[in-house]
Amino acid sequence: MNQSLWILMIAWLLFATIHSLTASLQFKRIMQKCMRQWFPYYRLLYALFALFSMSGILYYQFHIPAKPIALHQYISYTFGMLMGVAGLTLMSITIRKYFFYLSGIDVFWKKKKEAHLDTTGIHQFVRHPLYLGTLLFVWAWFLFSPLVTNLITCIMISLYIWIGMYFEEKKLVQEFGAEYISYQQRVPMIIPFL
Repeated sequence: MNQSLWILMIAWLLFATIHSLTASLQFKRIMQKCMRQWFPYYRLLYALFALFSMSGILYYQFHIPAKPIALHQYISYTFGMLMGVAGLTLMSITIRKYFFYLSGIDVFWKKKKEAHLDTTGIHQFVRHPLYLGTLLFVWAWFLFSPLVTNLITCIMISLYIWIGMYFEEKKLVQEFGAEYISYQQRVPMIIPFL
């Protein structure tokens, strides 16, 4: 494997590590003490950092030479199309529902977010629809463009999502207690109907 591919893997690993650490409750508590009255803007800064750092990694990825991986074009395009549409649909539903909170721009409306466990809509079928949609979308991207660089990115994003879900589940149990444990028993984490 050449140096460019190692740099790509390390970049995704750094992104995942920093993104996870800055999302942790412990880090947020530290930032709340440091930022004081500016802490409501933390989520916005977090989202902007994620956007720009991910954009930088993708820019790098698209500018390094990549070897194609031989796949049956008709089959990979068909599955890619189905997965891509499903992934974008799930991502759109989830992002539309939580855009203001996830992006951090809700701070400009001075709305206080009430912490409640949402088990309605898409959450009746899967606990993490955004993660499922993201996984479907990135692997669809690989099926449409089967390059070594895209495979590395898909693997790294998939690992990050699975590890991130593990920690998010712990955080949600800590936040919602028995209510979330009951939800875990009723609804699958990421694959509906399993």
